[in-house]
Amino acid sequence: MRTVMTLGLLFLSFAQFLPQSQARAQSSILTEKPYFSISLESDLCMGYVLLNGQLLYAPEMEAVKLELPVNHWIRKGENELMMMLAPVDEQGDMGKFARNMKCTLTLRVRQSGSKSAENLTIAALKFAAKGKTGIEGNTPEGRLDSKKGFASSKTGDVVISKAKKESFQEIGAIVTRSITLPEIGLPEWKFFTSDNITNLSGVDIEARLDDETSARLKKELLPIYRRIWSALESRTVDEVMPLFQERNEEIDAAFFKKSGETGSALARELKDRISDPKCKLWPITDDNVMIQLYDNNKLVRLSQNNRKPLLSFDDLTAHVAYHYDVIFRKSGDKWIITR
Repeated sequence: MRTVMTLGLLFLSFAQFLPQSQARAQSSILTEKPYFSISLESDLCMGYVLLNGQLLYAPEMEAVKLELPVNHWIRKGENELMMMLAPVDEQGDMGKFARNMKCTLTLRVRQSGSKSAENLTIAALKFAAKGKTGIEGNTPEGRLDSKKGFASSKTGDVVISKAKKESFQEIGAIVTRSITLPEIGLPEWKFFTSDNITNLSGVDIEARLDDETSARLKKELLPIYRRIWSALESRTVDEVMPLFQERNEEIDAAFFKKSGETGSALARELKDRISDPKCKLWPITDDNVMIQLYDNNKLVRLSQNNRKPLLSFDDLTAHVAYHYDVIFRKSGDKWIITR
């Protein structure tokens, strides 16, 4: 089962907050520097949670309570929340869900720079094994008014679909619901309109990849990872920073940073890692590389066989690892680092 992915410096530097003005109540929080997040609360849950086909987290039966920023994964229009759940009981046996298993994904928003207490809930997706269907705890479909704290409204500008459940690999469950947003104060990210990577669609695309396609993707992507790895080993980070241009620019835009802030921070951190004698750069070997193709069919990464990023450092003293994920989209015959 996959572990949560470390995305470099994506989720850092959000510690400075400003109070939210009451005067904004009658204006849409969606358009004024919104900070979208997914709150995940789960227990005894084994599976994946996704937004727009992008893996956010992979709980492994442990109790989880966390908040993940998602400005860089969200879009104007339809956004899909999804859980892909494996039926694992309290003893770890496959076949049925643990009696008290539960999982809740909640899309929230506040103004960027405000405290987490200012979060407004847009909608949640819930599954609980105790129920007859597991999805009884979800709110019904309907419309919400973003200018009135997402209160229910027949003329609301936010559309929430009903929660749906279908079987997954005969014994598991896929739970979904869509949230359609009007204008939001974020651009459309380039990966949404980039080329499809395969001719497949639906859930669990990665598991349905044929050997030929998998080998081709590895052949095309691995040299880019090796180029970055070589720059780290030789301490010439600046030579490969242009490869991260789109990723850095879009993260700046997603979280309302100054132009160049994300790129400068990434370069600085990588230089610190390679100059630290306690940190060892993990080698990339052909027998420890696998494909991860996301279900949106727009994004792909290579990872180690244990799903951890290929670009990793081990701190030999503190016994911790630092991971730097590299996620690509495709445009014509070019692979572009977009996250």
